[in-house]
Amino acid sequence: MFFTLNEKIENYLAILLLALGALVLFLSSPTAGDFSWSDAPRHALNGVFVKDFIAAMPLSQPKQYAVNYYLQYPALTILFYPPLMYFIMAGFYALFGFSHTAAQASITVFYFLLGVGVYLLARRWLPLWQAFAAAVLLMGAPEIALWGRQVMLDIPAYAWLTISALFLLRYLDNGRPAPLYLTVIFLLYALYTKQMIIFAAAVFALAILMGRGPGVLRQWHIWSAMGLFTVCLLPLIYLTLEFGQVNLDSVAGARAEDLGRGHLGAWTYYLKQMPQQLGWATFLLGGGFIVGMALKPTWRLPKVDTVLLLAWLVLGYFFFSAIAVREPRHDLTALLPVALFAVLFLNRTLAPLGQRYATLAALFLAVATFSYTLAFKPVPYVQGYAAAAEAVLEQAPANSTVLFSGQRDGSFIFNIRAATSRHDISVLRADKILLRLAIERQRGFQDRGLTQQAIYDLLNRYGVHYVVAQPDFWTDIPSMAALQQLLQDNSRFEPVRRIKISANFPVLDRELVLYRNLGPVATVPEPLTLEMVGIGRSFSGTPQAPGKP
Repeated sequence: MFFTLNEKIENYLAILLLALGALVLFLSSPTAGDFSWSDAPRHALNGVFVKDFIAAMPLSQPKQYAVNYYLQYPALTILFYPPLMYFIMAGFYALFGFSHTAAQASITVFYFLLGVGVYLLARRWLPLWQAFAAAVLLMGAPEIALWGRQVMLDIPAYAWLTISALFLLRYLDNGRPAPLYLTVIFLLYALYTKQMIIFAAAVFALAILMGRGPGVLRQWHIWSAMGLFTVCLLPLIYLTLEFGQVNLDSVAGARAEDLGRGHLGAWTYYLKQMPQQLGWATFLLGGGFIVGMALKPTWRLPKVDTVLLLAWLVLGYFFFSAIAVREPRHDLTALLPVALFAVLFLNRTLAPLGQRYATLAALFLAVATFSYTLAFKPVPYVQGYAAAAEAVLEQAPANSTVLFSGQRDGSFIFNIRAATSRHDISVLRADKILLRLAIERQRGFQDRGLTQQAIYDLLNRYGVHYVVAQPDFWTDIPSMAALQQLLQDNSRFEPVRRIKISANFPVLDRELVLYRNLGPVATVPEPLTLEMVGIGRSFSGTPQAPGKP
């Protein structure tokens, strides 16, 4: 052993240190409403919708409650993504209050669970402190730490997947049905957090066939587990087909810049990303172990373990490469074996010198990677949207509407809802009323061709007393240009405050301007209808404060 302590105490110490590592990552996360990535405030808002829905219990009209909620806070994406994490997040809000901090804390808990899961997996093949190093190496990998320190679904899904793999290995060891059912349950948890975990179903099936042999298909518990998995997956399939068309378009390719599957770059994209995702040392050492296993029989793991880890990496790689929308975060759940392989490489190469040296090398690599990430890979943040929301809440009349036109509508809307002072303000998005937009501009849009006067009449009918606008936002589109020209008409709008936007990376949004509408704003706003181009539906209703059925 590396430390002269009782192994049980060392085990608890390792887990405690993983918790400390998760806490350090949490403390380096943005938690003041300063979101940079578009999806993060939407995930956080989805959680508060669940909390508000449970509190209101609008059993007689649940659909209309959800529609009215969306019309008030049009950054809600509750049906575009699996719902499990939002229920967990709602629990955090119930305990700690609704805030960016509470949302991030819920992600950090899963970050810790991911670290523990990797540690327990690695203990199968490595001494205790080398297994600990493998867990820290993955937790501290630059790309994983980037998305684990934002309110995103990747780390929670990763944690569920890792726990599922632990039970799978237990099943492969003893063949008892109970671990197999737990494998299925935790894999379903992962899928109900993020659909793209589905690649693991093929990985696990292959491991079961290789580990238990084809005869396993004659056993009743295999078919009952498959039935459980299939039946429980049906609601998620329905939600994806009914409301997740944008996600399906991401698989097929809906943006002009997406590489087709016939392009070589589509299949080498993630290979080129891995050194930046994990760090060069982890990438090279992990690859070295794969080569070593091929050349040296003494390096190899048990057959079923090798099949599981290589299939996890290879099938995951090809699965994510086949998805047309490729981003460095998408394949993170396929990279766990690389961190394990990196430490296994040190274990095998330094074995002649003694495992003490392998442990020192593994700990050095893990701590160096973790420290590098903290020092040189800060999480992007964009400040100013919370201040803009506060300015609106200070000045807007009761039960009024604010129009938002800018890059980060999700951040602004989250901060409007996060305020404890009042919940009577509704947000209207300029891109929703002036354009036919499918989630993001890159997926295509249609200009509605509205004139300044038409826009002005629309705002007055919808009860818009204030406008928050990012200067020059999408003004190459005629209707957006007409909006900006309208706001610059001093007879109709008065600029009352300018909010500076600051960020730790280059951004296009440098300023938000708060305008007061000087026109004849309707006392009773007209009911609102918004077209949801992404799912081919229109929603109509009256924006409604949360908590009121």
